[in-house]
Amino acid sequence: PTPDCVGCWAAKGGAIVAMDARDGAIRALASAPRYNPSLYAGRVDQGALDRAGLTVARAEALNRPGLNRAIAGLYPAGSTFKPVTALAAMQEHLISPYEPLQCDPVFESYDQKFKNWNSSTNMPMALATALEQSCDTYFYRLGEAFYRLPDDRGQPLQSWASQFGFGKRSGIEIPGESSGLLPTIRWRKATYDTKLDRLWKPGDSIQLAIGQKDLQVTPLQMTRFYAFLANRGRLVTPHLVTAVVRPGTNRSDPVPIRRLPAPPVKPVNVDPTGLEVVRQGLYQATHGTFGTSTAVFGSFPIAIAGKTGTAEMAVPVPGLPPGTLVDQSWWCGYGPVESPELVVCALIENGGHGGTAAAPAALEVFAEYFDVPAEYQLPTSTD
Repeated sequence: PTPDCVGCWAAKGGAIVAMDARDGAIRALASAPRYNPSLYAGRVDQGALDRAGLTVARAEALNRPGLNRAIAGLYPAGSTFKPVTALAAMQEHLISPYEPLQCDPVFESYDQKFKNWNSSTNMPMALATALEQSCDTYFYRLGEAFYRLPDDRGQPLQSWASQFGFGKRSGIEIPGESSGLLPTIRWRKATYDTKLDRLWKPGDSIQLAIGQKDLQVTPLQMTRFYAFLANRGRLVTPHLVTAVVRPGTNRSDPVPIRRLPAPPVKPVNVDPTGLEVVRQGLYQATHGTFGTSTAVFGSFPIAIAGKTGTAEMAVPVPGLPPGTLVDQSWWCGYGPVESPELVVCALIENGGHGGTAAAPAALEVFAEYFDVPAEYQLPTSTD
């Protein structure tokens, strides 16, 4: 529980992915709630499976412990998606890296009002600062600019997001991975029946720019994208197996039979200057005066860069009216900043703000990996 989130959270599940930034090797793949795999060993007891929530009858009541949320949980990305929008906008020359845009409390477009998460901010910002403070209205303006592009330009935000791994499986070598949903004009026309619902509207582009509306991603997809940022434009393939071994004898180490090289890294052609500005914004988000997770990472002895996300999602919560939007808490990032080794992405279902739930969880992973203490303060409010 956090003071700024009383009454707006109901955390009871989530996922954390930790991956080697350099080659995509998975270091940790955690999903909660969890179950004891030994329930499937030997003679399977259907009653035990039922009590553990591993049957159709009981899964929903116990929040689906059989779902591997790390690879198959689907969520709006919220503000962790803003670097995608930033890179795409620069690639399409909708904005230059240092061009200021207004960050104000409310952005009005096509007779609709879209609010910034921080109602007290009203100033022009360049891109790195907009990422540091996670200004929604800055990115709403980019979303509108994408919407206003001529039809012959297609939907370049979605095209770049696809190149970064969204809307498709990563290729990890275990079953059950979801491809997520990257909404497009074609998808909307194929999905809905009425003329109004099939229409791609301004709000679709505007809200996609901050990772909301119909977008659905997995924690693994977000981890892969932040590894792309850490690698300065190289997209890795997440993988679990590095070698096939046979047991050693007399307590000796296992003997490798066959080593499996990491899948090849795929370069994506993005402007290196724009990429460095995004990386700078992610560092400011963890170390800047107004960084949304500076309170968590600012004093950590290893320089970490990353981004909070607070994604609204309609979920059934006891005591709340049907359709209530509940915050999904995200934090994704990497470290050390100059030579990244580890990428971590944490998602806390119905967990409140990104800086007060997911960011501290991710910090604990970095602390364990680098073997240093995790000491932090919780921010009072974040996106």
